[in-house]
Amino acid sequence: MNNLIQVDVITLTKNSSNCILKTLNSVSMQDYKYINHIIIDGHSTDETVSLINRYNHKKIITIFQQNGTGIANAFNAGLTKSSGNLLIFLNSGDTLVNEAVITKIVDSYVKQKWLWAFGETISMSRKQYLKRHIKQYILWDQNLFLSRNPICHQSTIFSQKLIQKVGLYDEQLNLEMDYDFNIRASLIAQPHLLYFPISYYDTTGVSSIKVFKHYRIHRKLRKKYFPLSPINSLKTDSLCFLKACMRFLMIPIKIFL
Repeated sequence: MNNLIQVDVITLTKNSSNCILKTLNSVSMQDYKYINHIIIDGHSTDETVSLINRYNHKKIITIFQQNGTGIANAFNAGLTKSSGNLLIFLNSGDTLVNEAVITKIVDSYVKQKWLWAFGETISMSRKQYLKRHIKQYILWDQNLFLSRNPICHQSTIFSQKLIQKVGLYDEQLNLEMDYDFNIRASLIAQPHLLYFPISYYDTTGVSSIKVFKHYRIHRKLRKKYFPLSPINSLKTDSLCFLKACMRFLMIPIKIFL
């Protein structure tokens, strides 16, 4: 049955010549055969596209130029180009933890028949001196969305069936569009928890360091989907702001280590 499951790995790039090869290598070395690697390029002006075109990929690889602008638009371009049973977003610079992880994901999908799932993530600083293994939750709870986005998209796998129900990413959001998308997905089906690491996540991307802008958009979305009493809202706002401050203080460490 696994031979019938097509997996699309979608990678967003823009001027990523310094890191695209490690993502290409990570996907190419997967022992699972039926993988399409879809590249959505945001009109790179460096050597990114040239490196991709010259790369001897062991999987099917297709590169598309993004028609619109913004991260949400790039996500949606990936969704519209995807036709596989399963899809995962793996941004340029991010990698899968080993060559067998896609096989493990497909095995779980075939056995459990979930609509979407997410696993563990290992976040890394720029020079990889600092690594943090983000363990899986014991049980899923919608309240995990209150203080943060509890789901890392580099370790999240969507079925095509779920995508058809959720729709596209909100292109009016320039950050936290995955937070909004995950909430909408969770209202359709509870995510299946995978108790193994899936990806290494580079925490020094541009969107990752805009912590206070993330905080403001997160706050707006949280109030939209999870209305709280004034007291509980104040408590949650305070907790989220404190976490934003802590992430801000960690930025130099992530960049230089």
